[in-house]
Amino acid sequence: MISSRLSRRGFLGATAAGALALSGCGTGFALQRGDGTGSSEGRLSFTLWAGESELAAFRTVAERWTASSGIPVVFNVVPFSEALTGVDANLASDRGPDLFRVTYQDIGIYAAGGALLDLTDLLPAGYVDGFGEAFVSAVQSGGRVYGVPHHTDTSLVLYDTEALAGARIPTSLDEAWTWDEFRSIAAGLPTGDAQFAFGVNWQLAGAYRWLNWVDQRGGRLLTDGLDEPAIDSRAGRDALAFTQGFFTDGLVPPTTSTKGSYVDELFTTGTIAMVFAGDFLLPTIDPAFVSAGREYGATFLPADERASADLGGNAVVATAQSVNPEAAADFLAFLADDEQQALFCEQATVLPTRTALLGERLDYAVRPDLMELFVEQATTITPQLSAQVTVPQFNAVNASIVDRLEQAFLAGDDPGEVLAALAEDVAGRLS
Repeated sequence: MISSRLSRRGFLGATAAGALALSGCGTGFALQRGDGTGSSEGRLSFTLWAGESELAAFRTVAERWTASSGIPVVFNVVPFSEALTGVDANLASDRGPDLFRVTYQDIGIYAAGGALLDLTDLLPAGYVDGFGEAFVSAVQSGGRVYGVPHHTDTSLVLYDTEALAGARIPTSLDEAWTWDEFRSIAAGLPTGDAQFAFGVNWQLAGAYRWLNWVDQRGGRLLTDGLDEPAIDSRAGRDALAFTQGFFTDGLVPPTTSTKGSYVDELFTTGTIAMVFAGDFLLPTIDPAFVSAGREYGATFLPADERASADLGGNAVVATAQSVNPEAAADFLAFLADDEQQALFCEQATVLPTRTALLGERLDYAVRPDLMELFVEQATTITPQLSAQVTVPQFNAVNASIVDRLEQAFLAGDDPGEVLAALAEDVAGRLS
């Protein structure tokens, strides 16, 4: 998940200490820190980044699986910023792990490069049918399955309760603010040198969330064949003009553009009254509001021709270098089954991808009332948008989105010219 990169930023420097503190705990479970451990017979090696709650959940699942299979899992826990570079280096030297954690936006390039184990015929019959279509789309390439959709996350609009007193707060997707209503509410909030109406979470890797607005307007980044740009369209221009107005009208801090600061930090300090934020940020936001004696709520993303939400979260994949392909596939099937996924989501404050869990009331550790809204919003992640942001070239495409949005948001360039240039960039990335 792109958003997982952002949510784990607080753990980048602390992961090593957390791994050492937990090393040796639990039957059939071990943690290592370093280059990674390659695949070898008799055990599964798993490279991942993880916060404390995530690591505890992974540990529990690994112990359960080992108890039934007799095969230990060795976890190589690394900072997010090092995870995939380490995997790349190990794959290049034929020392790849059996398993690794990967964002949905990154999985395509590994599948296209032949680095991943094809799980299509190794997972139980009908297993993939238990996931939502958008998440199946994210782990497929050429109709083959290359990972399990372990969990997802998406954004809602969090708001300071006092600041939005008197405003209409939608309580269902059908009642979501229209673009115009959201703009009107934001424009009515007090602003000044150090006070802004809201902030949107599209910094750097999350710039692809801007595509939500395009999708809400009925547009696309890529054509149906995923091989040509489609962004230079009426819907694209409307979406860019509307979001450009956030900056030109002074509704958002200029520091919160695609290369700017993290918006959730401005929300907790009271600089902004509303924030577009992922569910994974609640464990940070909630205690900050509680300690300050303030209250906040959440509502759905604005909608236009349709509702749409961003694809966050992570998959877990097996490598083609694994000497334990059957065991790797068995562990993945166990890791993302209904029971284990529910445990992970509850402890890590993330969202399920299993359709059987969508109607369940999970026992979330933080703000279960708001987590239910996040689960509902995640139903608007479409297979079409999911397919567009998981093509093998997407990281390069996203880099172009970052640069071009910066031109519109901060330099005030004409939306039509910006999108024409972005379409040219995308065509080059796809070629």
